[in-house]
Amino acid sequence: MRQMDRFLKIMLVDDEQEALDLLGFFLAKYEQFKVVAKASNVDKAIQLLKETDPDLVLLDIQMPDKDGFQFIEEMNGLGFNPGVIFVTAFENYAIKALRNSAFDYILKPVKFDELLIAIERFTEKRGNQNDVQYAKLLSILKQSSPGKVKLNTRSGYILLSPEEIVHCKADGNYTHIQLLSEKIEIVAQNLGSIEKILEKHRFFRVSRSYLINLDYLSRVNRKTSTCSLEFNGREVQINTPAQKIRLLENYFNQN
Repeated sequence: MRQMDRFLKIMLVDDEQEALDLLGFFLAKYEQFKVVAKASNVDKAIQLLKETDPDLVLLDIQMPDKDGFQFIEEMNGLGFNPGVIFVTAFENYAIKALRNSAFDYILKPVKFDELLIAIERFTEKRGNQNDVQYAKLLSILKQSSPGKVKLNTRSGYILLSPEEIVHCKADGNYTHIQLLSEKIEIVAQNLGSIEKILEKHRFFRVSRSYLINLDYLSRVNRKTSTCSLEFNGREVQINTPAQKIRLLENYFNQN
């Protein structure tokens, strides 16, 4: 059991530098609070969590690459259980999960009187088993989006059913998602990370640039080194290296 400090150690996690600065400036006015760490992404936040062991984390939900819920999952796996107050701009799906799991949250733009009330609520119930709340939150999140995957965008994230994704095209650190509805979504994750998210579904990396949904694969041409996808009455051909064509054939021979 660690010794209690005379002040509340707080870590701030937000991908917007202005938000970190404003929260830090506001909390510095109160001697009972001490901001021990600031992080603009989840990986940095996990590193600082280990170094500072905060009492409370003010955690943004929408962040590039990994979001606030992924931070909770990693933190829980490491055995840390500080209090958490989520900070969010919108996302009704997230708000519903937070309400059902008894986690506190404040909406952006942050009103500092609401932040103080949220911190006061935390100090009053301090000592409760947060790890139980974490498990409940993660369970509710999974139930809130059955059969869907979460992909980060530049402003938040989208939830998609794998069956509505036709193919994914690499664009540097971004990926263009071709949907069955003809809409194209641009997500702020590279194709490699999308491949990992969809690995339990029927997707195959046919080249460095393309990940395809095998449910829409209609033809493979060895001579032209192409794969053809059919959806909504049209056909799309994707250049595919010979090695990938052989791997694709092996996949169907085994399944």
